[in-house]
Amino acid sequence: MSDAAEPKLSRWGRLSTGLKMLIILSIGLLPLGIVAIAASIDNARASRAKSQVEAQALLAIHSQRFITTLSRNSFTIRAARDAIIGTPNSAGICARTFARLASLPGAHGRYALFGAGPDPVCTSPGFAPPHPPPARHQLGRAVLAPTGNMLEIFMYDSTGATEGVVEYRREALARAIADPPVAGDFAVELVQGTNVMPLRSAAAEGAVPDEVAVTTPFANNEYAMRVRTSAPPMTLSELFAIFTPVLMWLWASLVGWIIVQRLLLGPLKRIQNVISAYQPGDRGLDLPTLRTPAHEIAALAQSFDQVTQTVARHEAELEAAVVRQTRLVREVHHRVKNNLQVVASLLNLHSRGSRNEEVAAAYASIQRRVDALAVVHRNHYAELEENRGVALKPLISELAANLRATAPASAALMQIRLDIAPYYVTQDAAVSVAFLITEIVEFGMLCGAGQVSVVLEAGEPGFALLAVEVDSLTGAVECDDALKDRFERIITGLARQLRTTLERDPERGRYAVQVAIVDGDDTAA
Repeated sequence: MSDAAEPKLSRWGRLSTGLKMLIILSIGLLPLGIVAIAASIDNARASRAKSQVEAQALLAIHSQRFITTLSRNSFTIRAARDAIIGTPNSAGICARTFARLASLPGAHGRYALFGAGPDPVCTSPGFAPPHPPPARHQLGRAVLAPTGNMLEIFMYDSTGATEGVVEYRREALARAIADPPVAGDFAVELVQGTNVMPLRSAAAEGAVPDEVAVTTPFANNEYAMRVRTSAPPMTLSELFAIFTPVLMWLWASLVGWIIVQRLLLGPLKRIQNVISAYQPGDRGLDLPTLRTPAHEIAALAQSFDQVTQTVARHEAELEAAVVRQTRLVREVHHRVKNNLQVVASLLNLHSRGSRNEEVAAAYASIQRRVDALAVVHRNHYAELEENRGVALKPLISELAANLRATAPASAALMQIRLDIAPYYVTQDAAVSVAFLITEIVEFGMLCGAGQVSVVLEAGEPGFALLAVEVDSLTGAVECDDALKDRFERIITGLARQLRTTLERDPERGRYAVQVAIVDGDDTAA
């Protein structure tokens, strides 16, 4: 496209799409972000601080009432205990003490007064005090019932001896801390571990999930008082602060979607549809008309069109080159196969026309190897179109027929038994396999073989096991030493070419190698 054909772009149009999105989103979200942050921080802090202060004030009032009630009773019991220890007549002291405890304002309970011994001296009517637990400190111990309806106070002197036991019912403690009444919707509880004694219940108990809870401990953390109050109702500004981030997200999503859909996604989707419909061999892309201010998208579409044209041109060139190469390879294999067949025919003629048996045998030996190489090329030529490698089953079958046909007179009755599985190998491996079988079978023929067995079966993973067994090669082979030495060197070298180890079994006259195979559907190396 020439410079004169390019449309005139404004300053805004010349900006990149990413910069346009950044500017629009920043302007749209700046006021909302400032308001949301300021309102959320201010309201959250103020609301939480106010609720915390109110709960602390309520806790201070009720804990003071609770401590005052228990302190009066404890002081009276301790004074009575001292009097009981110093006076022989404890009955009068007990009566006066119970009368005074009943006249004191606050919580009234049931009492047990102790003297110097471990047993109570006097108790409230119908009260059987529990056995006091061991003292841990001078302030006493407290036990809150699991049901939450009773609090037991055990008082000890400085030596750990029991001074008194007091049992307070929940109703008595609730009346003591509620006089005079305190307005508000809150709950007051005594807490000891998992045991809870409710002294006042909130009207909206369980209705408002958000609450403020404060506690104060008593008697060296023996138990504690807890005040729970619900958070104050939300104001309009708090609601606005809560929903502002949501509105910001919605606004950002809407603006972002409009920008991205208008500038990027819509045009890219149309380009994607055109590219998806592109097939190898097409000469170009049928690009749609793009109405978008993002000129990068239009440039991208033009780039795709240029790339497809380049790819189409290169594909055509490669296809032509592959056709030429295939024809050349086929022609080479065809000519090599024909030349080898000509050489084999000439060797056969010379072998038959020779009057010297040794010369004829030498010609026949050379002919067998040329035949073996020709068989490999012929089978490779047959599989060239599928490009699957060389099939060993037809190769070994044809090779066995040629060896049987060229056997000397001494091995005219020799039989070759085949058990070949359908495996494929590379051309180099096929040449080594053909030569290896030829060498072993020829050596067996020259040594008077009557039965030859060639087996190709599954071996190790990725390999096939080729085994050639000759009856004349069992035990001590009676052949020319020079021939045996040459035979051993040749088959050892061929095994090395196959990158494997030749396995020998003299008792059976068996030679075996592992041959690397290729998948029939894969390209042969």
